[in-house]
Amino acid sequence: MIELEVLLRHEGLLGFRVRGHAGYADPGNDIVCAAVSVLVYNFINSAERFADTPLEVRDRGDELSCRFPPSLNPRAKLLFDSMVFGIEQVAEQYPDHVRIRHVRAR
Repeated sequence: MIELEVLLRHEGLLGFRVRGHAGYADPGNDIVCAAVSVLVYNFINSAERFADTPLEVRDRGDELSCRFPPSLNPRAKLLFDSMVFGIEQVAEQYPDHVRIRHVRAR
């Protein structure tokens, strides 16, 4: 199962973490994994290119974490909301393969 964790702090968004594998189909043919991957990488690339927002990204293969700057500008926030909305739609279609959680960071 792919798990998206939206990381929250008391002032707002801290970032997100995506981990796991969908397990919907064999590697290389898994449309659920492909959909989530496209949404995540498109957000990262678009935030940096179109919203002038530097992100701290760590990709370990089976886990990707992304930390936001202290103040996320409105364009980057819209792009992030769009990513989460897209992943919510995938999770609705494939609830046994994608889960979204909101987590308070310590």
